[in-house]
Amino acid sequence: MTFGNPWMLLGALGALIPLLVHLFDRRRPRPHPFGPLAFVMRSQKRTASRLKLKRLLLYALRTLILLAIPIALARPELTRDAAAAQVVKGPAATAIILDASLSMRWSDGTPLFERARDEARDALKDLLPEEPATVLVCTQSPAAPPPPGFDRGRLRSLVDEAKATHGTADLSRCLDMAARALEENPMPAKRLVLVSDMTAAAFRLEAPPPTVKGPTGAPVKPEVVLRDAAEGHEVLNNRAIVDLKVEPALQAGPRTFQFTFTVRNFGTEAVKDLEAAVRVGESTLAKGFVDIPPGGTTQKTLTVRFPLGGTVLGQVTLAPDALVEDDRRSFVLPVPRALKALVVNGSPHATRYRDEAFFVDAALTAPGSPVEVATRDAEVGLREDFSAYDLVLLLNVPAPSADEAQKLAAFVENGGGLFISMGDRVNPEAYNQRLGPVLPRPLRLVRTSAERDDPDADTKSARLAQVSVEHVLFSPFTGQAEEGLVGARFYKYMLLEADSPGAGGASQVLATYEDGAPAVAVARKGKGRVALLTSTVDRDWSDFSIRTSFLPLMQRFAAYLTGSLDEREEVRVRVGESATLRPEGAQKVSSVRAPDGTEVTVKEQPEGALVAGPVTEPGVYSVLGADGKVQPDLSFAAVLDPSESDLGRVPTDTLTAYFGEETVKASTGDADKPTVPLWTWLILAACLAFFFEGTLLRK
Repeated sequence: MTFGNPWMLLGALGALIPLLVHLFDRRRPRPHPFGPLAFVMRSQKRTASRLKLKRLLLYALRTLILLAIPIALARPELTRDAAAAQVVKGPAATAIILDASLSMRWSDGTPLFERARDEARDALKDLLPEEPATVLVCTQSPAAPPPPGFDRGRLRSLVDEAKATHGTADLSRCLDMAARALEENPMPAKRLVLVSDMTAAAFRLEAPPPTVKGPTGAPVKPEVVLRDAAEGHEVLNNRAIVDLKVEPALQAGPRTFQFTFTVRNFGTEAVKDLEAAVRVGESTLAKGFVDIPPGGTTQKTLTVRFPLGGTVLGQVTLAPDALVEDDRRSFVLPVPRALKALVVNGSPHATRYRDEAFFVDAALTAPGSPVEVATRDAEVGLREDFSAYDLVLLLNVPAPSADEAQKLAAFVENGGGLFISMGDRVNPEAYNQRLGPVLPRPLRLVRTSAERDDPDADTKSARLAQVSVEHVLFSPFTGQAEEGLVGARFYKYMLLEADSPGAGGASQVLATYEDGAPAVAVARKGKGRVALLTSTVDRDWSDFSIRTSFLPLMQRFAAYLTGSLDEREEVRVRVGESATLRPEGAQKVSSVRAPDGTEVTVKEQPEGALVAGPVTEPGVYSVLGADGKVQPDLSFAAVLDPSESDLGRVPTDTLTAYFGEETVKASTGDADKPTVPLWTWLILAACLAFFFEGTLLRK
């Protein structure tokens, strides 16, 4: 047994006082015979034993009081075993590291973070009065802890006010920060108390363990106390949405999208019939079920058609489990409105199937197409107000006038889509002169590979040799679908000059003929896009218009040129990162609001972009304009880091070996919680003795 204040034991000498009083007070009475007292003496003998017991009890109680009080003031402590003695060597400056990462939100009725706060409070209660302490709440961006001090109330407030975050936490970094804070205290002994669920994602075990400067300046390992907030759970089962991809599904109709989300089971139990859904507000738009083996991954695709255009804010969700935060993922989806296309027919014909625009009109107005078509001849069409349309198609149109060409260029620069096909009315020199700024490449001359009436035209005609199926425009044309492209025969086509970046931007050739000549070239011009087909869209120069691939390809041309085919990767920004906003035109941003309504820090960049964040929670962030109204096209979704969904735990033996067996003390569960000190029981015994002494004296 050891004593915190051994000099107080001198007070135990006061226990001799009752004995001395008893010894000095002993006097032998003189006998005086008196007859009437004989009766009294006989009565006294009957009660003598009872009085003797009472005096003995009083003596014992008084002695106990005088012994218990000084021994309690000496603060006795039972001697620890050898292993504990190696860990704790007197008072130590202590840093408590409280894990506040997303995994601490895991709950089996009581969130792990609530248990962790209780453990941190208990760690503060365990400290001796002479032990200075500090608290570090470990988040994705932890603040340096204050120097160790004795203000227990402030430290308890730090623990009480701490909240579990939605981000990751690097416990190895937090332990190093806490160790640096302890070095500011002159007390030689140092202690780190780690309160966490001990998930593997939070540690960097390949890095060296934390050390502090010893008395000689050499690094030494501090004492490490592990308080496991997930004690009693060998495995923290969890499943999560770890990825989401949203892309158009034009084959299912206009404004239809397919949601492909990846679900992973991080637990050791198989999951059967797990509900997965796409929701907007309180409405469920699509629902399905998935099975996931232990530790496995699966994908689920749900197709949703949105009846109206506009920006859609929603979530894909799983049936909730113990960590509900990663069972949902928000998305911001721009759904295109109905496309308005102006088809300028450069070669009308009374016979419908010989009309230049016949096959294009049939493709764009087919059932399920999102395009509303207005067909005009060249004289009327080029005088139209292009701003009323999303897409203009020039089909074998003679070169427009200078004013009409300028209107077309402005239309494309402002975000419009332009499709140009060739024919016998296209003059290369006039096109290059008038439409040079918007052409992907300058035109050169017409090449004839075979005459249509030639008996050997099928073998002499050109065919497509290389198609960029990795590009979004041609991505569906693989496998058997590719036959509709490579089987087409081209009798004439326009040759193009080499790329000329000085004319407004570099072009991209997406398909070539067998001789290497470009068949399809595209380019971005300002905010818009231009596509050039070097043959015709009727049957004059090719039979492509009657191939099975023509209808879907023309619909994809319309969608691509208006931006509707752009893939929507809904993982905009992860929690803990910042989002870059790029307002267009006269758009002004006044503020950015988090899902809970709090305002997010926004910084303006030199090039005009805005950086919002770092964001602290998942969900949809609203962007407000100068008028205070939400601008849906600038809204964005923040998602969780998938690494925090993996709740695999580090074994205690591994952590003990990492920190050093001579320095680690595990403190988990009710069995290891601090017990009432021995001196408290001594004070209680003294109080009880005092009470019983008074009771005996009153009888």
